[in-house]
Amino acid sequence: MPRPNEEKPTCCRCCTGFIFSSGLTALLLWLTLKPSSPKYSIESFYVPVLDKNSASQSTVNSTTISFDLRLKNENRNKGIYYDALDLTFFYYFPENSSFLQIGDIRIPEFYQGHLKTAHRLESIQSYGVSWKDVKTNGSSTKMFRVDLDTRVRGLRFSSAASHFNGLTTLVRNFLALLILYLV
Repeated sequence: MPRPNEEKPTCCRCCTGFIFSSGLTALLLWLTLKPSSPKYSIESFYVPVLDKNSASQSTVNSTTISFDLRLKNENRNKGIYYDALDLTFFYYFPENSSFLQIGDIRIPEFYQGHLKTAHRLESIQSYGVSWKDVKTNGSSTKMFRVDLDTRVRGLRFSSAASHFNGLTTLVRNFLALLILYLV
């Protein structure tokens, strides 16, 4: 039996409460399961010809650049498929304030599980720059740029049986501006 001061719930009040609760639940689910972009970084970068501590003839004449690319997937419930990763390397010439392309590499496509970190240890042969001139001229600070170009696709709940959820982003990323101090 209703109390005298208590109002009876109306249909409008019930519908409003249901819509508000549904909206709040949807917002919380979206915030919890929202996919985030992977994080990219260069963990190590080595140009042997610029190593002033090495007197080895193979180091002095080397045109190789070695690096460690780190890719971190911070999604809790989503694995990521990477299409081939195209990395392009540039060297900065302070004399004319420009970047010169010195190398590139294509890393094959791969899958990365949720909350996983992947490392790609690679080496490239540089071209178009006289390392001997770079080593002898200018300051001991050398600047490099690395560009990354790939397509990233997400997978729901990181299950191999799941279908793509439409999370496809094209990553054209200025990955890193590396400044090397040569002692």
